[in-house]
Amino acid sequence: MKYAINNWIYDDEPLRETFKRLSRYGYDGIELKGEPSLYDIEEIKSLCKEFGLRVTSVLGWTIWGIPGRDLSSPDEAERASAVKFLKEVIDFTVQLEAPILLVLPFPAGRTTPTGDPQAEDEWISTAAAEWKNAVDSVRQVSEYALNQDLTLAVEPINRFETYQLTTAEQAIKFIKEVNAVNVKLNLDTYHMNIDESDPVEAVRRSGDYLVHMHVAGSNRQAPGSGHTDYVELFKVLEALEFQGTIALEPVPPGANPGMAIKLSANLPLRDQYAEEGIAFLRSLE
Repeated sequence: MKYAINNWIYDDEPLRETFKRLSRYGYDGIELKGEPSLYDIEEIKSLCKEFGLRVTSVLGWTIWGIPGRDLSSPDEAERASAVKFLKEVIDFTVQLEAPILLVLPFPAGRTTPTGDPQAEDEWISTAAAEWKNAVDSVRQVSEYALNQDLTLAVEPINRFETYQLTTAEQAIKFIKEVNAVNVKLNLDTYHMNIDESDPVEAVRRSGDYLVHMHVAGSNRQAPGSGHTDYVELFKVLEALEFQGTIALEPVPPGANPGMAIKLSANLPLRDQYAEEGIAFLRSLE
């Protein structure tokens, strides 16, 4: 297996510190928060060479509340801005020779259809329209990515962070509707712990769609904490001949992960989780 960590969990830590940590504990690479304006591409390339790591993937930072990031919005200008943004992230990803861009078709943090409709018929019709919008937007992005030989991996997230696309089954339905050869699937053990009745079986049924994984404990801390059945998960990944990267996203306890990763009291957990997480996962191989 190949292992990485997504640097969003380290907030605004200098990249050199992150690279040092990942090198120290034997990671293969880094997954980057997909916000190109934060980075100097030449610095990233230099750090990769210095520490013997690679950029394994990029997570498109389509977060609710940031203007121009909603691929599903009923507002055409908003969708166009989101598509434009992801094309910029694709260019960034390709320049770093990363093979995969992770995509959230519905922005993380929006948990109702636009306008928060209270009537059932309006909720259903708005949700259906936003699903179609997201399919159309991802299809546009996939065409741009295909021209640069880049794979997109759709990620379902849990019901407390989105109101659509919360399970592997829904994500595969979405991928089939996009109908693009370079649109595949990323699954996250933390999110699956909430919305899948059987996370391991969800991975098994994903089959060849699955090209990348995010992992954390069921409590969102380091893999190996909580009750996620990683022994069975690794058996399934082996049976699937999974060749993708497993990227860790452990976050300290707290109702607001964005704040938990900033708190000074939690800073020692950055090394602890990185060390414990990869040690646990490698012990399963």
